[in-house]
Amino acid sequence: MRKAILTACAAAAAATAAAVIIPSAVASASTTAPARATVKAVTISPLHSDTSGQSGAATQADPQRGPVWGTDRLKETVTATKQANGKYNVKISFSGSTFAGFADPRTASEGSKDAGGPLLSQGRITGSIQYTGIVSTTAPDPGNVRATQAPNASLGAVLRQLFHGHNGSAASTHYLISYTPTLRSVNVTGGGNTWAAGDTYTQTG
Repeated sequence: MRKAILTACAAAAAATAAAVIIPSAVASASTTAPARATVKAVTISPLHSDTSGQSGAATQADPQRGPVWGTDRLKETVTATKQANGKYNVKISFSGSTFAGFADPRTASEGSKDAGGPLLSQGRITGSIQYTGIVSTTAPDPGNVRATQAPNASLGAVLRQLFHGHNGSAASTHYLISYTPTLRSVNVTGGGNTWAAGDTYTQTG
């Protein structure tokens, strides 16, 4: 009788141990960290044509992007985040970027005395552009973004690299980009137009 009781107790203990172990394993599986929802890539666009809405005597025409007033060396930090609805938001930040201008991108209300006219400038670029609601059949792949972009590569080209070309258009796009000359900019033709060092010009949209 004692042996039977001990055997029954051992069986109960084994069942209890199993009951403890199994839920523990399930809990462990359910608390495994999910795949990262955010990825990041960095690329350099060393010869990126910069445009504004202001055309003039010195700007160059680009039928697709608008009047070109300068050339940038963009350091682009690309951050892609997957949303709960399965779409992606992508932010491209420009900290560490520089510009060299040959025309004045500002309007008269922004301080220009010769909008779109000749003006040599150089300085820093800060800010970002945000793309929201991108649909893609391929998850963003930072490893597919080139370390250095081809001359005059667009930001759209960087997005296509990120998604292997399988991304649709963004539902909306917003940008705030600031240009701050590090030296006083002067119209070399003697027209008197200037752009003071430290006087930030901002493009928003």
